[in-house]
Formats: sequence, structure tokens, C-alpha cells
Amino acid sequence: MATLHLRNVPEDLDALLTQDAAAHGQSKNRRAVELLRRALGVDQVERAALVAEIRRERGTVDVDIAAIIRDDRPIDAG
Repeated sequence: MATLHLRNVPEDLDALLTQDAAAHGQSKNRRAVELLRRALGVDQVERAALVAEIRRERGTVDVDIAAIIRDDRPIDAG
């Protein structure tokens, strides 16, 4: 795996990440990676691929992937 070092992270953002990681029972690193994956849509692509694989193996799956993706998105505070 690659190593990523972030510089000049604002203190308020670091504090939010620290709180969010603690709330999810994760390290800051693990939580940051998870949040990056979500922000870049990696989880959505992997989830879609998994559903496609299941459909190939089982025929059809009664899953609303759009609803799953919507539920996984963060709530817009703005």
C-alpha cells in the first residue's frame, strides 16, 4: 500500500476527523481512507460490481442499489 502524508491540514478539520474517527471506533488514518474512498466514489463502484457479480451468479437480485448509494451519502449540511 502507498503512504500519503498530508500537510497544512487546518486544525479545525483535524479536530473533526479526530472526533469522527472516535465516533466510528477507528483510527484517524483508517477513517480518512474510508472518507476518501467515499468521496471519490470507490465504494459505489465496488458495490455496483458486487451486485453485478451476484446477478450473474444468481440471476436477479431484489436490491435497489440507487437507494443503497443514497443512504450511504453524507447528509448535506448546507
